[in-house]
Amino acid sequence: MSRLLSANFMRLKYSKVFWICVAAMAGFAAVMQWFNYRDIKDGAEVILEGDLLVFVPFVSIAAGAFASLFLGTEYSDGTIRNKVVIGHRRVDIYLSNLITTAAAAIIMCAAYLIVYSLIGAAVIGSFTAEPLAILTQILCVMVLSAAFAAIFTLLAMNNQNKAVSAVLCVLLAFALLLAGSYLNAQLEEPEYTGGYYMDESGQLQKEEPYKNPRYLEGNERKAYQFAYDFLPSGQQIQLGSGGSPHPWRLMGYSAVVTIVTTAAGILIFRRKNLR
Repeated sequence: MSRLLSANFMRLKYSKVFWICVAAMAGFAAVMQWFNYRDIKDGAEVILEGDLLVFVPFVSIAAGAFASLFLGTEYSDGTIRNKVVIGHRRVDIYLSNLITTAAAAIIMCAAYLIVYSLIGAAVIGSFTAEPLAILTQILCVMVLSAAFAAIFTLLAMNNQNKAVSAVLCVLLAFALLLAGSYLNAQLEEPEYTGGYYMDESGQLQKEEPYKNPRYLEGNERKAYQFAYDFLPSGQQIQLGSGGSPHPWRLMGYSAVVTIVTTAAGILIFRRKNLR
């Protein structure tokens, strides 16, 4: 395993896709601080932790693009087959690739956080929230990143066509983002709606609030809330919106997703016919 990891991290060091993703995250952080700087100049009050986790919804896209291309190259170059031929166990090959992909995703997150915090310290000042609360949210993001890595490793390691793998991973990343947004929209529906409306003459009129038919109640709301917390698609929206009120629960769910997808990926990969 150690030899496989050493070879993988050496490849990672020279991976253009990896460094492009890292640079994109760092650039995104710089852009967010530019927006904050403009707001401050306009007299707005800005806190450093306000946009600290705004990058999280894009982690799935970056991790999917990287995993598909990085692991797909191993198939196109015949590297995986050679590893099996010289005696490496398939479980070790899979796990070493998963660890590398997870590490890459975490480094991408760190690139945003470091650049954002360094520039923010000069532009805005220090954090106002409790350090432990901020670190807990960041840890939650890192565990979520590992869950995304596990999902995309499952896809990439069991598809020998790099182009198809890349399309599937990126499409899945966008699908997860849309699914999380949908769950959030459903749960954010107000219980009552109405209040004011514009009449035919253009005058603003008041009306009594009425029950919103789209408001989720009872077991249906519990099911949506569970999906929103359990699925990585829901977690990335929650964290990207400023953090979660129950990060440890989300970390537990992410760990379950990582374990289940890894077990499924290994099971499929062990039976896969490597051409």
